[in-house]
Order: sequence, then structure tokens, then C-alpha cells
Amino acid sequence: MSHLYKFLTISLIAMLFSSCLRESESELERIIARDDAILERYIENNQINATRTQSGFFYEKTTQNPDGAEIQNDDYVGVYFEIRSLDGQLVKSYMDESKEPIIFKQSMDGIWPVVFAYAAGLSRVGEELMVYAPSYLAFGSYGYQQLILSNSNLVIRLKIARKYTLDEMKAREKEMILDYIEANDLEGFEEIAEGIFRRILDAGDTEKNPSVNSSVVVFDFELFQLGDSQVTFDSNPASRPSITIGSTGGLQFLDRGLLGVRQDAEIEVIAYSFAAYDRSIQIIPSEIREDLFLKGEQIDLVRPFTPVLLKATIWSVL
Repeated sequence: MSHLYKFLTISLIAMLFSSCLRESESELERIIARDDAILERYIENNQINATRTQSGFFYEKTTQNPDGAEIQNDDYVGVYFEIRSLDGQLVKSYMDESKEPIIFKQSMDGIWPVVFAYAAGLSRVGEELMVYAPSYLAFGSYGYQQLILSNSNLVIRLKIARKYTLDEMKAREKEMILDYIEANDLEGFEEIAEGIFRRILDAGDTEKNPSVNSSVVVFDFELFQLGDSQVTFDSNPASRPSITIGSTGGLQFLDRGLLGVRQDAEIEVIAYSFAAYDRSIQIIPSEIREDLFLKGEQIDLVRPFTPVLLKATIWSVL
């Protein structure tokens, strides 16, 4: 399945746990028993005063904040973290609080490894935890170079920095878009719908009718994460995408951005994620997103909570 086809048709939300393990029920039971025994021995040998959860991980709160807001389902959560293997090998550290926290939607399909969601669900804003995670709640059998070894149990230092409302998340991305337009001296962008900005670089063939609701628009494109110079997706002459205005399966930035355009027009559309890939899962560490995608996992290359920039040339309007 090509990147282009996935861009237009794949589900934007997926659980990676089952696809990364791909184990039979009996094999999964064996893995669970093995990891549980390894973690219990690690906790005991290191005299760690941790609580075991029903889902299988251990945790201890190193900083408590009983007055902090509880983390609930569908909250937008910002965290700092450090991930190590049980033998101390660093997988990823993101503890610099001068940077924006890593944000995910609190749900079982909002972040991978899923143990982040389980741990956040036991926390309040301002709390810090040590999490001891079995591989079946972490990366499973997935491995990546020397960074992640398959079937690794993990030690995670996790700080719950803040949570955001939906309005705050939308305002954050709109500010990112406006800052990008200003910083790059881009003229002609207009907000044509909430969170969707468009400029027309070339009006195209003015003798042709513009696209309306139910029009079929065929186009060439390049798609970028806002601020990235590397293309995330693009089309090719052998496989141009087409959409029917008004029925693009929730990709509002295409619906609105390609409405009212003519053949041969050239446009640019910048949209916040809530009008584009609002169900993209947060992957930690971010370096493995492309590798997971190329291995066939049902995820998007587009990162969550990041605006996108679409550059498109209209091939035809039918």
C-alpha cells in the first residue's frame, strides 16, 4: 500500500500493541509470566517500594501533588520523561522543562507505549512517578537498532506537567500557524474556516468552473508538517489523488482548502491538526514513527498536535 493511498484512506487511529506482538494467546501468556517474574525480581533486588497494578506495571510516586488536577479520559496531557531499560541503557530522555512537554490524548489509543496512558490515569498534574513496565505494556517484540531491544522491560521516570483543554490546544496550534506565517513573511493567507488558512498563488483557468460541493477534484500535492523542510507525503503523475468535496472522511482541510478552486490553480493550505490528522497517535520516542510506518503499522507519519502545510496544483475539477 503506497504512502499516497494511506494518506487518503487509512484509519488515523490504531492500537499498536496487538500488531507489534502478533503472538498467540499461549505465547502471550508465557511473555506475561516471564516479564512479571523479571520485574518482581528487579523490584525486590533493588528494594523499591512500588505498587503493582492490575494491568501489570509497578509504580511509585516520587513527587505527590494531592491538590493537582486529576488526569481523566480524553484529557490532553503534557509530560516529561526518561526511559531506560532495566540494565540502565538510555532509550530516550525528555526532561528539559524549558521546552514544551510532549502532549498526548489520555486514552489507550492516544499514545504508544500504552503504559504512559495507564500511569497518567493514576496521576495528578505536578506529580512525578517511577514506572516499571513489562514489555507487553511497552514496545512488545518491536526493536529498533540499538535504541530499543525487543521484549524489553523498562524503567520510566514520568512527570505530569500539565493538562490542556480542547480550546487551549486549538489556540496553541493557531498561534503556531500565525507565528509561522509572520516569521516567513507569507502574504495572502486567509482563514477560510476555523484553523484552516489558504492562499491562492495562481487562480488557474478562469474560464473553467470552480469546485463546489460534490465536485471531484484531482490534484498534485506535497504535504509537510509545519516548519519541516522534508516532505511527509507527496503525489506522483502515475497516481494522482482525487477527492469528492464534502465526503473526504473527516479531512476538513482538504474539503475546505479545495473548495472554490479551478483547474490549474496553485494553492497552499495550512491547517491545525483538529481539521486534519486529529486522531494521529503520539509515538515515544518520535524517532521510531517512520520505522513503524514502514513496517506496516497502522499509524500516520504525521505527528499529532502539529499543523500541516499542503501545497497543491489542481489537475482537474469534474
